[in-house]
Amino acid sequence: MAGDGVVRPRLTEAPREVRAVVEEALGEPVKLEQPAAAGFTPSVASAVTGGSGRSVFVKAAPTGGGLGEAVRTGVQLAPLIGDLSPRLLAAEEPEGWVVAVYEHVPGFTVEQWDESAVAAMLDVLAVVRERLAGPPLPGAIRYADAFAPMLGAWRSLARRPGGDASTVAHLRDIELPVPIAVDLLAELEEQWFAAVGPGDAMQHGDLRRDNVIRFAADGGQRLWVVDWTHAWTGPGWMDLVRLAPDMAASGRDPEAVLRRSCWADADPHAVNVALAGLAGRAWRDGHLPGLSALRKMQLQQAVPTLVWLGRRLRSSP
Repeated sequence: MAGDGVVRPRLTEAPREVRAVVEEALGEPVKLEQPAAAGFTPSVASAVTGGSGRSVFVKAAPTGGGLGEAVRTGVQLAPLIGDLSPRLLAAEEPEGWVVAVYEHVPGFTVEQWDESAVAAMLDVLAVVRERLAGPPLPGAIRYADAFAPMLGAWRSLARRPGGDASTVAHLRDIELPVPIAVDLLAELEEQWFAAVGPGDAMQHGDLRRDNVIRFAADGGQRLWVVDWTHAWTGPGWMDLVRLAPDMAASGRDPEAVLRRSCWADADPHAVNVALAGLAGRAWRDGHLPGLSALRKMQLQQAVPTLVWLGRRLRSSP
């Protein structure tokens, strides 16, 4: 079970042509398959092992519903990402599927952002800044546009024109974790496109602990970033702003992380706007019923993001 009822399909359930791509890359028939435990998307994501003991990691999904397209994006980004992620060994598109076979990294996902992991991640992001600065992939879309359908929580809570009170009815009696006026959050949210729209840097779009692997062979000092599934562009600092609240859940000060990073010079107001937009979606959706693991994750994003934004607003001139 990958999370909230999302059952990872197995490679053994995929069409024969898909399995053939994997076995060719592996160099032998698959003897053992271990689906990834983390994740919220129903696509094949499995470590597979042959009779000789060699292992690879497989991402595969059919096209037409966004899943195969996400796998394809990872393939397209692989040359830019380079050694920041496990090496791409093979990729093909048989019978309406996209299959990507990666090096199987002996490691484990980050569970806590200790100081060594924070420092290593900031080093990774400095390299990302250079490699993914642009030009973007053909067909890439703006992060601002892709995220736009998820905006509107603050506008709706503030009862501003264009809002939809029915989408936030479940929030009416829930207090925010910080004393920020909803009207101010709505004002910031309305500046989303001006703040987040500019920039040609390719984005990961979903940086958090379960998408970062620590290499077991060196005691976890090296990190790989996995699950590059978005062909999004935006300001280069956006991925760090998205990640920093996840670090806050491990007791890290997100403002200190930003100041230590290669993006310490990010426009302060634009960062505030981004935080407001990200927090609104996570606060609204995190309080919806059902999908307990996903809702928990969303609230773990929402609360530190709002707390960080509140601190920044109090300290601004």
